Amino acid sequence: MASKKSTTADRHGFVRALQISIGAFALLHFSGCTTGNYKNADAASESLRRASLQIDAENRCIDVTLAELDDLVNKPAPDLKPQYKAFSASLERLVGSAQRADKAAAVATQKSKDYFQNWDKETATINFEAVRDQSVSRKTQVSNEFNTVNQRYRENQAVIQPLISYLQDIRTALSTDLTAGGLQSVKPLVENAEQNARKVQSALARLTTDLAASQSQLSSFVPPENDARGGVANREETTQQHAQSSQVSVSGQPN
Repeated sequence: MASKKSTTADRHGFVRALQISIGAFALLHFSGCTTGNYKNADAASESLRRASLQIDAENRCIDVTLAELDDLVNKPAPDLKPQYKAFSASLERLVGSAQRADKAAAVATQKSKDYFQNWDKETATINFEAVRDQSVSRKTQVSNEFNTVNQRYRENQAVIQPLISYLQDIRTALSTDLTAGGLQSVKPLVENAEQNARKVQSALARLTTDLAASQSQLSSFVPPENDARGGVANREETTQQHAQSSQVSVSGQPN
């Protein structure tokens, strides 16, 4: 009698364990089905937001560095050393900001690459040709827009480096000749640096707008309709404007 009860208990235990296993499998299966590529899209969108913040910070660092240099050269105090140190410190912050912007760009590129690769994988599982074709077309549009913004990001970061090098050369010249005559000798160089810096800043401001638009393209959070700006195709910047904003030689000699 005890053996029969034991067998029945074992059977019930086995059935219960099987039910739990099937339930767990179903939960995992359906959880996987509901975990879409939008998570990768949101990660890419967030990386673009962070890149935009770094570009803003970089732009502000240029402002501060130019202001400190202008104070030193055009409004010198009796003791030039504090002003020189302030300019030097602001230039170092600009260098650090440019490095962080480069890293942010690399992260955004990788996150977006992961997103588009998963998009291709998921599109391949779509059965209906019309739906699959629409997904492929949409992916091409979004990836092209991202590639355009990413290329502009790279171009703008490329012209930041010659500007930084030029400012560093001015700092080196002043560190050797921190005198009234030394300040007078670098004035034309400072004016040239400021002119090129303004062009770079103009390009960075437009890049920030581009990054914000690309971020909204990838995000699962939809902005209000009146705030939507669309993709690269809806933003206006002529080739001539872009060329003018990037007229700093990559060789390290600003125009």
